[in-house]
Amino acid sequence: MTKSRLILSIIAVIIVVITAISYASLKMTQKKPASSGRVNKVKLIYNRAGELLENNEQDKAIGAYAVVVSQYPSSRYAEKSFKKLAFIYSDSGDDEKAKYYYQRLLKEFPGVEDAKDIRSRVEKINLKMMESRVSTKDSIEYTVQPGDTLYAIARKFKTTVELIKKMNGLDGDLIRIGQKLKINVAEFSILVDKAKNILILKKDGEPFKTYAVATGRDSSTPAGTFTIIDRMIKPPWTKPGVGIIMPDSPEYELGARWMPISIPGYGIHGTDDDSSIGKQTTSGCVRMHDKDVIELYNMVPKGTVVEIVDGTETPQS
Repeated sequence: MTKSRLILSIIAVIIVVITAISYASLKMTQKKPASSGRVNKVKLIYNRAGELLENNEQDKAIGAYAVVVSQYPSSRYAEKSFKKLAFIYSDSGDDEKAKYYYQRLLKEFPGVEDAKDIRSRVEKINLKMMESRVSTKDSIEYTVQPGDTLYAIARKFKTTVELIKKMNGLDGDLIRIGQKLKINVAEFSILVDKAKNILILKKDGEPFKTYAVATGRDSSTPAGTFTIIDRMIKPPWTKPGVGIIMPDSPEYELGARWMPISIPGYGIHGTDDDSSIGKQTTSGCVRMHDKDVIELYNMVPKGTVVEIVDGTETPQS
């Protein structure tokens, strides 16, 4: 090969390399504005939604936030838009839609900074919707028949007298023939996680509300699947080695409610020692704040399944 041909070959190679580098650089510079443009666009839509909201154009604002979550689902603006939508519907009294967007937020952004507060909001909505007179998908309207009592109706639909009264704004036990009552027909169940010292109340298998509890020292709370076999308001308590302790005694430890489960000597009860909650400090029972055990007692009937586990990745609302 002559010297001139060698030089021409080298020049050709250099030209090819320079061309390739230039093409790659051009592609990169083309991509950057596209990405930047996408961010600017979603930011523009989000900010516009905020302006519409400030101008009391709520429906248009909702539409703009909906565009953000549907077209830019992974962006930080989608996370913020889910919150805005939930707040809007919560403020307007549409609890069902508020709950929907809170749950979407938790599902799409499980690491959201205020997840605990959002779950608490969902749980409050759960209780509010259940206890209101408004019909829900897990309730029916029942017409009181001759001979009916609240106790008989509660047994028929596997619910509690307390919950029927709460859902219908009843102060006493008196009902009349032809009266319309909202009745819960969902099935409650309970999951107790000893490792986390929490009790999750489930409704038709879905987490409904989470409570902090105390469980047994040295993992003495029995693991397994049991049922609530009774429901009692401050019954006399037989303390091992001591005898019968009455509710007015300073030694009484069952709190406001006692719900024994299908293994002798164990159950769910209240306490006036709030400092013990969240710890493994009992003799084996599941202990709750008094206000929480009353709330739970009012919802769960005899026969409710109670599953106790040593530790699990427990689902949230």
